[in-house]
Order: sequence, then structure tokens, then C-alpha cells
Amino acid sequence: MDSALNPEHGSIVLSRDGLIAQVIGIPRPPGMVPVIPKYRLCEGSLWSRSGVHLCRVIEMYGPRGLSDSIARYGFREAIDGIYSSPIPYIRLSDIVELIRPREAFERVTRRPANTLHYKLIEIAYMLIENGLNHEELGLTGSIAFGSDNPAVSDIDLIVYGSRASRVMYRVFAELTPEKEKNILSDFGGLTINPPLDITWRRRTIMRVQVAWTGIPLVGDLCKPLREYYNIPSPWKPIRLSVEVEARQETSLLYPPCAKTRDGLYIVSFEYNIAPILYNGGLLEISGLESIDGSVIYLATRQYPGSITFYSISPILSK
Repeated sequence: MDSALNPEHGSIVLSRDGLIAQVIGIPRPPGMVPVIPKYRLCEGSLWSRSGVHLCRVIEMYGPRGLSDSIARYGFREAIDGIYSSPIPYIRLSDIVELIRPREAFERVTRRPANTLHYKLIEIAYMLIENGLNHEELGLTGSIAFGSDNPAVSDIDLIVYGSRASRVMYRVFAELTPEKEKNILSDFGGLTINPPLDITWRRRTIMRVQVAWTGIPLVGDLCKPLREYYNIPSPWKPIRLSVEVEARQETSLLYPPCAKTRDGLYIVSFEYNIAPILYNGGLLEISGLESIDGSVIYLATRQYPGSITFYSISPILSK
């Protein structure tokens, strides 16, 4: 694999040893790619590609889900001193196939092969009619890899940039199929109080489960995450109350990031809590404080942390 390539969040990779994984969109050292192990070769699975059966190795996301997936696959991790944590890296040179979200979206929508693909096209048209641009959409998950099963597979979309993510957030908020709710208080170890309804990014559309993740364009990353070697390293647990201004550009992008009124940055490695930062207000958070005191990290594997939100910014509560 060409070392000049830079896989983005949501890209699907196949490694030399048969690992099928999804790229995590965080800054990384040269030549290395952080991933979530997704599938392994097996017998008699619901998912297959070109006749080869694949079994899922991840059962849930969040800090605990990632750790379980890594253990289930038997993945060897490396300690990353910048993140002060083991990180599931693979070498860029060990990637034999790379599927980028935009390329996957173009391929599947131009040559649909089953009913799920045609449903994807219908949903894409609906999103475009509601303000998204065609080039702002990408595709990840089993459909992108070509291992989807129309009977059980979801549609996993990637949305590029802060503008498109705001549009997607609005569109999902306005969809009300049978008052669907999906309320959770634990996201793989990160606890939320009161519980959060995640239909803001995962819900049924046209009888199919659809999820989306916003990812940054060049220049969209918040200040602490712009350069790998300048990332303020997580250091020690801390609990504090903060006030977050609403509608910050980076709060709906992975990893969600927002600045408090006191100048601290909050960075979450769990995407589902993005609307808490986006809506803003008074929060009590526990997480890992950076060594320089400028960042609070949420949803780390060392210390997942918690969020209690007391009030929502009046900007979005009207």
C-alpha cells in the first residue's frame, strides 16, 4: 500500500493477515493506522464476501466495546506515548485493500446489486433534497466492504464536514417514524445522565436502520487534535463543572470537540454524545485531564468518564 495514502475515518481496510477493520479518525504516527477490528474469517455466517464467510468480532462500540473486540480477535496493541494508552494500530504497509467512504458510496450507488443498495439510493435522494450535497456523502460498514446481507445489514453513512453534519442532524431530528426512541445511559463505559436518545444519528428510515457519522474536512479539526506530535497527552482523572457554548463547528464531527467558556477543550472518543456538546449548556464531566491542563478527554479506555447535563443552551431550547 502506497505510504502516501492517508485513510480517513470510516475507511475499511483488509490487512495481510486477513484482518477486516474500520479506520479510527484520530491523528496518528507516520506509517501507522488506528483501527477497530470488525470481522474475522469463519464458517456459516450471515455476512460473506465472494463466498468467504465473515463473523463480527465487535459487539458494541465505546471504550469497553473496543477493548472486547481487540481481545476477541487476539489483536496485539502498541503503547502510544502521545495518547498514554495502548492503541490498535496496523502498519500502512500491511494494508492490502483500502476502501474509502466516498469511493464506496459512488461504487454502490452507480451499480446497485440488491434491494438494500436501491434503498440506499432512495435515502440518498431524500437527504440531498433536504440540503446535503452528493459529494458530502460516504459509505462505510458491510455495504462498503461488499459483505452486506439485505436481511440484516444496516446502512452506515459518512458525512463530510461541519455544514453537512449540521444538515444531517436537523434532518434526523425532523424524522418521526412512529415516535422511535433509542435511549441509552452507558456507551461502553462512558455514562450519561440523564440518558440520551441516539435516534439523532441512528434510526429507521424507509424500514432500514440508518446511521451516520460526521467527519472533518481539512481545517475542521479542533486545536488540540491538529498535529499528532502536539496532542496534549491524557494524564489524570478529573471531575469538574463546565459551561459549553452551543453550535460549535467541531462538536458534530468525529471525535466531537468543544471549547468551554473557561477555555478548556472537551474531546470525546465516543461519537454518540456529540449532541450534548453541540447543544451546549452546563455540564458536569469526569474524564482524563491533559498533562498541560488544556483538554479533558472523555471515553478513553483508561478512564471512560461520565457526563451529567443540567441545562441546555437557550439557543437550541427555543
